[in-house]
Amino acid sequence: MTRTLAAGLALLAVIAGMVACAPLLAAHNPGQQDLLHVLAGPSAAHPLGTDDLGRDIWARLLYAGRADLAIGFAAVAAPFVIGSALGLLAGYFGGWPDAAIMRVLDIVVAFPFYVLVIAVVFALGAGVGSIFIAITAVGWVSYTRIVRGEVLVAKRLGYVQAARAAGLPAWRILLRHLAPNVLSQAVVYAMSDIVLTILAVVTLGYLGLGVQPPAPEWGAMMQAGEPYLSIHPALATAPGVAVVVTGLALSMIGDGLAAGLGI
Repeated sequence: MTRTLAAGLALLAVIAGMVACAPLLAAHNPGQQDLLHVLAGPSAAHPLGTDDLGRDIWARLLYAGRADLAIGFAAVAAPFVIGSALGLLAGYFGGWPDAAIMRVLDIVVAFPFYVLVIAVVFALGAGVGSIFIAITAVGWVSYTRIVRGEVLVAKRLGYVQAARAAGLPAWRILLRHLAPNVLSQAVVYAMSDIVLTILAVVTLGYLGLGVQPPAPEWGAMMQAGEPYLSIHPALATAPGVAVVVTGLALSMIGDGLAAGLGI
């Protein structure tokens, strides 16, 4: 294990542990309002102060991390599986399956990622379900490209040719021989993709299209805190720092995996 990978895993473990233990680390309910102490500064009772409705920022930061991390990891799973499966099929069989998959892929990549995600969420309506559908509909293309390229090389190697000569069915060659050997780059890319997904969730939250109030979410917290930057900067900067640190941890994990696998 490389130092970069170990450091990234340790940092992510700390972040995940903090958000998982939010009820123990935060003394207040994230939705509890105290209109007598709005925009209060840091104190023993409120380590980061309170927002414009008197809600504890520290509690909301931790509970928002739960939502963003859960969506970030879960929303990458479906594109990873779908994109990898399509890449295996397109690369191995070629012909019309490859042509059909690649033409659809070309259509999707013709539009910017965030524009498509925002358009799909806007069409379906704000909410977690719409985010999952939008990211799945757009995010599979990168995995398809990566896995297809790996399969085009691997299927000409001796172990695949031997499996074909032995009369093994295509599904077994794909699952038992090709998949374990071609998915490493897709796994490494998934780490950076989680970062992009979290950024997409935060962006949607900032635009009011993500996790809906009163549930806390980092993007929505930044949007709500923007008008008070001059008098209470922690309201907007705290969730921004959380996004940056989380992205740093995942990027370090991706770099460490790439170095360990020699990619």
